[in-house]
Amino acid sequence: MNQGILSAVAPTNVMKYFEEICSIPHGSGNIGAISEWLVGFAREQGLRYVQEPCGNVIIYGDAAPGYENEPAIALQGHMDMVAVKDADCTIDMEREGLSLFIENGLIGARGTTLGGDDGIAIAYGLAVLSDRSIPHPPIMLVATVNEETGMDGAIAMDPANLTARRIINLDSEDEGIFIAGCAGGATLRLRMPLTRGKAEGKLYEITLNGLQGGHSGTEISKNRSNAILLLARVVRELKKQGIRLVSINGGTKDNAIPNAATAVVAAEKVPDITPVYSELKNALTGKEDGLQITVKEYAEEVSGAAVLSEDCEERLLNLFTLLPYGPKAMSTLPGLVETSDNVGIIRVTAEQAEIAVSVRSLIESEKQALCEQIGLLAGLCGATVSRNSEYPGWQYRAESAIRDKAVAAYREMYGCEPKVETIHAGLECGLLIDKIPDLDAISMGPQMYDVHTTKERLSIESVQKTWELLLRILAKKD
Repeated sequence: MNQGILSAVAPTNVMKYFEEICSIPHGSGNIGAISEWLVGFAREQGLRYVQEPCGNVIIYGDAAPGYENEPAIALQGHMDMVAVKDADCTIDMEREGLSLFIENGLIGARGTTLGGDDGIAIAYGLAVLSDRSIPHPPIMLVATVNEETGMDGAIAMDPANLTARRIINLDSEDEGIFIAGCAGGATLRLRMPLTRGKAEGKLYEITLNGLQGGHSGTEISKNRSNAILLLARVVRELKKQGIRLVSINGGTKDNAIPNAATAVVAAEKVPDITPVYSELKNALTGKEDGLQITVKEYAEEVSGAAVLSEDCEERLLNLFTLLPYGPKAMSTLPGLVETSDNVGIIRVTAEQAEIAVSVRSLIESEKQALCEQIGLLAGLCGATVSRNSEYPGWQYRAESAIRDKAVAAYREMYGCEPKVETIHAGLECGLLIDKIPDLDAISMGPQMYDVHTTKERLSIESVQKTWELLLRILAKKD
């Protein structure tokens, strides 16, 4: 961890807190330390707070002088990050902080995701609460847990603790765009019991990597390839050479497009991947120029290796061939995906294959229809399906006081109209509005690139501009 690398970067108070957040391990499911750190902040500042049983932390700040009668505003973000690292990175993301760097005006982390999504939101909220000179109405920071793995914090939140009826969600990644609606989603778990047989030969490891990956909501429309499905295609092609499948594993999160996957196969001789590699390279030219497929010997003689039975092997590969991936339907709004899915994870153990699929849609009935389609396909291939982490969409409202306030502040700062959009990615606003129907929401944030990947970058200039815009919104009176 490079301590103090952001100490002289403006806005200094925001960056100070962001760097502290980066020093605390806070991947999804590993939020105990950062939840306690937020409680410590509230105590140090003498602020009232609630720490919910799930780990959510809500911190309350009084209105600045002259703002006591203004409607309260909540600033909201999630404290967890997608913890992904490169294969050669030695950082233990369960126990160690990140190694930050600055390059060309962008903040990144060496070998890992940065967690600007959504650490910068928490940093903004702490910076507002800690500076008593900032004009604002009664305010609260709502920091939720495990958003990236199913919006668990928003699902578990006690609505009685969210007393504001206006909320600014700070989990957007495109500066100058206000989000006023988002897709709903669900995670499907497909489980196929496996039986195994014996095969002669040696074990070989086939690795497919070098793909772009990315966020399965914001980047599902960018024609990015899915490493799991590509590798299954490679394995199916190599079956013509007599290989037998032992296992296939890939992906890290159901909501991240997998950029790498690995299969172990048994064969009498080294599988020749040249023909299928050449075909894929040709097909993906200009789309996935970083594609790599490698083969290496996995073990010595494996007489009696526990390969999948021919029936299981065929059903598993059939399932991968049939599963939909990517946009299924486009919205009537230009360029916006309406319904999509992402095959995010495959894990094969001795006894079963488990696949995680993330489904999203702006239309609830279409989300349900796609879930049903995937369930039927899974059933035909001998797999069962369970559904979890389901969350509602956030429908655009014709009238919104907080949106009007944000648009007016932007217009004053820049002399032009901002974009107001609905997005295909999921935001916690939908769940919170489901709990509190009269909650008035807007989402915004600074510019980030390649979130959920080790190429994730956060624009310093954009953090400053978004900070200034946030302060102007908070300072505007009704």
